[in-house]
Amino acid sequence: MGEFVQIRTSPADIVTIANSIRSRGEALERAVAAHLPAIEERERREKTFPPDEFTGDFHEQYTAPATGVRGTPSTVNQAVREAALFCAEQLTHIGEYVAGAMATYDVTDQQGGADIAAAGHHDPQ
Repeated sequence: MGEFVQIRTSPADIVTIANSIRSRGEALERAVAAHLPAIEERERREKTFPPDEFTGDFHEQYTAPATGVRGTPSTVNQAVREAALFCAEQLTHIGEYVAGAMATYDVTDQQGGADIAAAGHHDPQ
């Protein structure tokens, strides 16, 4: 038994949503990239984490060893930055994938409809 996809809206609507997801991913990537230098610069400042009763434990946890989103050794603060960029990349990828899939679906659906219509006009002699 064959499987089919039932789309309750138009492929164009889904492509519009997918393009919006892609755009949001690209915007997130730009925003993260724009803020990373400032974050890293502030982390290097001695006065950002002055040695006192409030920052000692926080800084220790903030820079503790961690595994990055791609499975590489990292620190917590770096892993969070990597994860933000990874999320942006994934949003972009998902949007592109869905838009491409819908374009393929639409072409296949139209071709299938044309084939069915042509079969109905076939003159069996």
